[in-house]
Amino acid sequence: MNGNNNVKSLLILGFVFMLVLVGVAYGADVLLNAASSASNTITAYYVPNAQINEANPGGELFWQSIPYSSIPLEPTVPVPDGISGHTTVVYVKAAWTYVDGVPYIFILMKAPVVGQASWLADGEMTPSGQMWQPFGQPEPQGWWVVNVSYAQKDQATASVYTLPNSEQLGYPPGQALTNPITIYVYNQSGRIYGQIVGAIDPEGNPLNNGNPINITSINLNYNGTPVTSLTQFLSMGLNGTTWFQDTYNLFYPEDTAGYVSLFYNSTYYYPDRLAIMWLLGGVPSTWTQVAYTPHMMPGTSGALSAGQAELWVLNSNPRANNTQDSGYPGPTFFSRTSPPPYVHHPQYNDPLNLGYLPNQGLIADLFVNGSSIYYIGGNYQVAFPSIDNPHINPWQVANGMANLSQLWDPSVVATGFQFVNTPTGQYMIAEFARTFSTVGVSGGQGESHYQIQLQPGQTYHVAFAVFQGGAGESVDFKSISFWWNLYIQPANSGSTFLPLFLLGNAFTAPMIAFMLMNNNSLVRFSSKLGPVIRILRQIGNVSHTRS
Repeated sequence: MNGNNNVKSLLILGFVFMLVLVGVAYGADVLLNAASSASNTITAYYVPNAQINEANPGGELFWQSIPYSSIPLEPTVPVPDGISGHTTVVYVKAAWTYVDGVPYIFILMKAPVVGQASWLADGEMTPSGQMWQPFGQPEPQGWWVVNVSYAQKDQATASVYTLPNSEQLGYPPGQALTNPITIYVYNQSGRIYGQIVGAIDPEGNPLNNGNPINITSINLNYNGTPVTSLTQFLSMGLNGTTWFQDTYNLFYPEDTAGYVSLFYNSTYYYPDRLAIMWLLGGVPSTWTQVAYTPHMMPGTSGALSAGQAELWVLNSNPRANNTQDSGYPGPTFFSRTSPPPYVHHPQYNDPLNLGYLPNQGLIADLFVNGSSIYYIGGNYQVAFPSIDNPHINPWQVANGMANLSQLWDPSVVATGFQFVNTPTGQYMIAEFARTFSTVGVSGGQGESHYQIQLQPGQTYHVAFAVFQGGAGESVDFKSISFWWNLYIQPANSGSTFLPLFLLGNAFTAPMIAFMLMNNNSLVRFSSKLGPVIRILRQIGNVSHTRS
């Protein structure tokens, strides 16, 4: 009998010793991995039934139990006397939840205000007074881009004709930098004459002092149909239509590369901005591990240094939700008092109806690659090129001939924004909310191809940026992070039992191992295990008797 008891005791001690060995090995691995990943990983914690309030971003109860990650930032143009780099750290936390079975990601950003909190959005200007983008809006190249040809000594008359795509000047490739003009044709007692309104010169100044310009000849391509006379223009119902004058100016964007700061003062400054960049691909998996900030290339219209990404940018003006944002909502057809025209297609499941929440703001939802920044959706009336429904062109939009609800929805990310005063200073806080998936948001037209698609249990590469507009930062000049990992915690808490058990064992195993390797401790440890061994032995005897 004693021999059997001794064998059982040795087996139990052996089992404990095996747990120690497994715990030490696993614990070392866990701790080493934790040390290497925790320093650059943000966890999006699953919070059942979390509810957002974009009128008070960060004030929701569920945020109080989630810790901030401190994200160091670097200046984008790190040179002496440069304006970049006012923000050295931004604080980020993330959560997610299900609403009617649909998963949503919530991200909270908090940054100290440097200079003054900004609700302004003045046009970017160099220290010498040159406007950063004096005029012009990018439009996709097409038959709607025309040239207004005039003599410098006589700006009262001009010819107007469609430019071949190869002659349409702009940046990036495939885009033309344009200025909208309107063409009118009149029949006065049988005399047909036409005029151009809104044309500008190469410096962005109104031609003919802003007065209408008489048309001497016309040669347009209206969607494949030549229009060679004013009579034909009138008979085709084109009177009063808007066209896009080719107005490329050499300052933007190439000549911006040599600047390190912008003009600003106490009354002239730029919007505060908070931004999140999601890496979509286009680079090796090891690229994000290099000590490298994913910055935009100077001298371009926002081209990314490598790869392609989706970029969520919240401006304090326009698109913030605060009523002090006089520019809300920017050129997106939204207003505070009337419903927007964009619709959620049936294929897109969004029970919160983001984009239409009370008190919410909007981001500039952007796609960026090695060519440029591109706005996703909207109405083309923006300072960067757009990616939109390929079946609707900017001429249709400008002339009210498009079903605006068919334009890609630029409002799939809802935001809240506010400035808060604390004992440690003033902070800007922004909250971002979006469905995990945007598949179907454009009814199969392809909008989701340019947006990050998320899943629980997966890790994504993200970067963060802060613009201190009240301290003169804008466009190329800001503070930006290196790449970080964002891990989305699975919702099934049961699946985390084994890792938690082993993690706890990882901490206790070294202490048990020390006791087992120490003779005196081993005697004491065996005596402590005596009651446990007796219980297990009794269980074994009972089982043996029943069998």
